[in-house]
Amino acid sequence: MHKRSSNGYQELKTSIAKKKDCPVFVVFGNEEFFIKEAVTTIKAALIADNDTDPVVIEVGGNDTPAPVIFNELRGRSFFQKNKKLVIVINADNFVEKNKDSLESYLQKPSTHAHLILICAGWDKRIRLSKLAEKTGIVADCQRIKEYQLPTWLMSRAKHYKKTMNPKAAQRLAGDVGNNLAILDMHLEKLSIYKDNKATIDESDVDALVTADRNRTIFELTDAVARKNFPQALKILNQMLTHGENSVKIITLLAWQIRRIWRARQLLAQGKDENSISSELQIAPFFKKKFFDQVRDFTENDLMKKHASLLESDIQSKTSAFNKQLLLELLVHKLCA
Repeated sequence: MHKRSSNGYQELKTSIAKKKDCPVFVVFGNEEFFIKEAVTTIKAALIADNDTDPVVIEVGGNDTPAPVIFNELRGRSFFQKNKKLVIVINADNFVEKNKDSLESYLQKPSTHAHLILICAGWDKRIRLSKLAEKTGIVADCQRIKEYQLPTWLMSRAKHYKKTMNPKAAQRLAGDVGNNLAILDMHLEKLSIYKDNKATIDESDVDALVTADRNRTIFELTDAVARKNFPQALKILNQMLTHGENSVKIITLLAWQIRRIWRARQLLAQGKDENSISSELQIAPFFKKKFFDQVRDFTENDLMKKHASLLESDIQSKTSAFNKQLLLELLVHKLCA
């Protein structure tokens, strides 16, 4: 058998690229952001580009009987073209109670399925762990230390095709803290905010993150959802006073409207607020207000508002029209 080593999250892509026919992937640790990214990376690597209907089975390790999981691994559907993915979430109890069965499975794994175990902990001393490392890939997704945050931010910025200087990374880490999901959310917004600029610097962080810390975008969309034009206009003027320009404000409003729209779609698909918050990376202290906004907007509302934002975005970039008046008219239309 091919030898596989235990990997940290950062080495996962390299390991999968070298050999992605592994029958088992173990993703464990206490950093939810890394775990989510690891599972996304594994899915992207294993699901073929031409597979329009991949078979992905997700089950809970606490409430799914072991025979059901093993039957999914061994069973093959009639129309299945590629290997299915069987993902066991919260797999700690499942692993603990079924060590022998898992060892037997890994000695003769299914040829048409991948098993992905997502655990909080993983005992590297036991025989099962050594077998998993030998036949598959084990990804260690532990939290990084606070002093490592700036380095991680500079590396993560490349994901958005940006570079970030050390002082900007230190400023962002200092302002936001060690929640990687929220830090990544800020990086995404900074990449949009500085669309035509290759490097994110301290001034960019100051301009955008301070505004986010004051919850201006949430407050503005909240006022729009409640059709409170005076309040929306007041918040808009505060943003302009703090140096935001029209293009940035429209871009951030459109970004928030798209997230609300996506949340509505996910709710309609039966997903709960916690899983949606995880997928859209909604900060815990914004969660209640965010879902209040989701409930306040209808699908038709969101469609119309997004169209208005696109129209105003074009006007702000091509028209000689007074930008503040353009924004005020936009907010009035959004609140109508």
